[in-house]
Amino acid sequence: MHARFRRALAAFFVAALCLPSTVGSDTLRSARGCLEVALQAADAWADDAQLVWLENDAPVDAEGRADAWGFLFFSPQQGAMRSYSVREGVLALADDHAVTAPAPALETWVDSGDIAQRAWKRANEKCESGCALATLLLVRGVFAHETTWVAVFQSTSGPRLFVVMDAANGKIIRDWRG
Repeated sequence: MHARFRRALAAFFVAALCLPSTVGSDTLRSARGCLEVALQAADAWADDAQLVWLENDAPVDAEGRADAWGFLFFSPQQGAMRSYSVREGVLALADDHAVTAPAPALETWVDSGDIAQRAWKRANEKCESGCALATLLLVRGVFAHETTWVAVFQSTSGPRLFVVMDAANGKIIRDWRG
């Protein structure tokens, strides 16, 4: 098979993986729904690229879907970091970072849709009124040793609510207002 044909075929399959997650929504996708696009870009950048941070790059809905997701990769061999924004299933931005630091690779994680559901259950218990999911962040070694999802809720009646969940199973580790 010719290299150009193989690349075109791979691009077709990547595009198919990033199809919208629900009928009637032509842009919203879960985090995992666009991971493959970021992984392919990162692999082209560095053979040893490790995903170390994931965050919504556009407003996230109650089902954990967004128009855009940001992926940050670290290359131990290059001692460098590069981020990618995948918008509507297409690579929209690649950005090298001048400041880099070794960062642990993300481990096994459940998708943003499952996490959003669990986070909303906690928010409904903790928010008196008017909570809105603002951010879903996946990171390791910041809020706990293991890989965690952090859901940040804006509140009209008080400080933001932070809900930290084990990324492997969605179990809530802790929450706080601040």
